[in-house]
Amino acid sequence: MKEKGIDEDTEPCEEEISLSLSFSNRGTDTRAKKRLLSLAKGIKRDLVTSEVLRLGFAGLGMAAGRLIPEIAQLPYIKLTAAADLRAHALQRFQQEFKAEVYASVEEMCASPNVDAVYVATPHEFHARHTITALRQRKHVIVEKPMAISLEDAGAMNAAAEANGVKLMSGHTHSFDPPVKKMREIIKSGVLGKLLMISTAYYKDHIYRPFPDHDIEMSRGVVLNQGPHQVDIVRLLGGGLVKSVRAMAAIGDASRPGEGHYACYLEFEDAVPASLVYSGYAYFDSGELTWGIGEGGERKDPERHLKARKFFNSLGSEPDRTRRLEARLEEWRYGGSTPGAWARGDSGQRKQYQPFFGLTIVTCERGDIRQSPDGLFIYDDGGKTEVSVPSGVDAREAELKEFYEGIVNNRAIFHDGRWGQATLEVCLAILQSAAERREVILSHQVPVPN
Repeated sequence: MKEKGIDEDTEPCEEEISLSLSFSNRGTDTRAKKRLLSLAKGIKRDLVTSEVLRLGFAGLGMAAGRLIPEIAQLPYIKLTAAADLRAHALQRFQQEFKAEVYASVEEMCASPNVDAVYVATPHEFHARHTITALRQRKHVIVEKPMAISLEDAGAMNAAAEANGVKLMSGHTHSFDPPVKKMREIIKSGVLGKLLMISTAYYKDHIYRPFPDHDIEMSRGVVLNQGPHQVDIVRLLGGGLVKSVRAMAAIGDASRPGEGHYACYLEFEDAVPASLVYSGYAYFDSGELTWGIGEGGERKDPERHLKARKFFNSLGSEPDRTRRLEARLEEWRYGGSTPGAWARGDSGQRKQYQPFFGLTIVTCERGDIRQSPDGLFIYDDGGKTEVSVPSGVDAREAELKEFYEGIVNNRAIFHDGRWGQATLEVCLAILQSAAERREVILSHQVPVPN
């Protein structure tokens, strides 16, 4: 890694951001308020460093079109290499970042000018490309799903541990400041024992511009969107899921992947959780969350209608694949409008706290849910709002955790073992649905202290 000066006083640390609290004048009693406020005190600053992490990007597709501009703005990361099969995308990357470019991930991982690799290749290549990088002693962030089998995830973790490098499974909305704040309040005990968790999201995923192949490989919403919900619930519940009972199915035969699931899971301490997801672009959960979306943006109220109209405009096969591919090429990195598919139907991001649907936590002495600017606590005193400073969003928080874990040689929370445990829950949803039975889990890990 190369040196670059960073002023340690420019920003508060992540813990300081996430633990900052403010209250309205009504609701939770004085003792509870004092206990919650005490969470904001006595936190040490993060370690600081003057090193810059040299990052290679594997796969310059649609995700890259959205992510690369965000990563390029981070002062502690330098994009030094990329690998892709599309020559014009590599040419643009080389020109934009004065970086090395390669036609294969294997060649890129051999470069001495790469410290870490961001794996954003198609789902079925996540394990292969991750293990390739790890064996070259490169640290790795791998996009969700971490892998498409538990065996692959186990091999990825074994490679990371054998070569003494970091493996992060990203990104999910468990990085969101309100979710982390919920966990802190649960752990504090101010509302008593955790009793149950409920989360539901109605979205347009099945009609988003993803090729049929991607929908098939991710088993529709289960391996693509499931990691978000499962990670949120595992963080809130302590991590150790005992069993899963679920149903999932394909609700639109024109798309080759599951479009919905309903899941009941039980933690080792008998706390239950329900997870519901629908990707059919009819009802929008934004109606229950003040019209706010995953990026803290004000959602277009006609977003779902537009998604269905766009999908229908593509026609039927084989014309649909051809027409969709033409649009996808525009939106990939190196295309005419990279990342536009994710920006065009909503307002500015980070206006409010991010919402991945509606999540409600029930404790012995109160319930918790998100508000536009933080959390609402419902208890014997009424409804109290806990303001949560926006801090960094999920993607930036992921990269910050990854970077600090490497340069300061610290454990990463969302590491490969955590990712494997989340994948196990998602695969159990599919197994339970296929076999119509409860599935007992064996690869779970707790939330670190």
